[in-house]
Amino acid sequence: MNFAKYFVFGLFLTSQAHAYLSIAESGELLAPGKYQVGVEPQLLTNKGNGANFNVFFDTALGDSSSARISMGAGAVDFNTFASVKWIPIPDVDNQPAMGLRAGAGIARDEDENLIQFQFAPLVSKRFDTEYGLTVPYLAVPFTFLNTKDENFVASNLALGSEFHYVDWKEVNMGAEVGIDLNKSYSYISLYLTFPFESHKGFGK
Repeated sequence: MNFAKYFVFGLFLTSQAHAYLSIAESGELLAPGKYQVGVEPQLLTNKGNGANFNVFFDTALGDSSSARISMGAGAVDFNTFASVKWIPIPDVDNQPAMGLRAGAGIARDEDENLIQFQFAPLVSKRFDTEYGLTVPYLAVPFTFLNTKDENFVASNLALGSEFHYVDWKEVNMGAEVGIDLNKSYSYISLYLTFPFESHKGFGK
């Protein structure tokens, strides 16, 4: 899928948008030596509406953790964020995957510069279907934001699902709904991820 590869690389070079305070990942983990890049358009449904766009890069850190770097802008002028996902309880038999994601970033929203520290409990459960793997997830991000005038904690509920279609080897897709709980954004996001290995290129 050469188009997908050039599309993603082009976004890294030209995109200036960002999906703000979303999760866009389940408790599934990349295997060591695997990577993925992703794109995430997002529609805000409160605070004046608007749209953002995010690009991100994921890498495995070990058997139970991974890391992500994201960046972009949009209705939220600019945002860059780095996070680590830790899943100490794996998805086995009837037990869901449980863990957390922690991260930090900076943002520019209208006339304000924001420093962000986020902590998000995360749970997901995988289901195999004849069409592929479906992984619904739930997370509650708590984001401490520091601004020039105040410090506060924003929170939202993130409900989403990843879908790994059985015949698509070079791309996975997902969707997420965010519900504002406190001083945050409500949103609808769609995202695509493109897995790859450094010596094999794109594809599972």
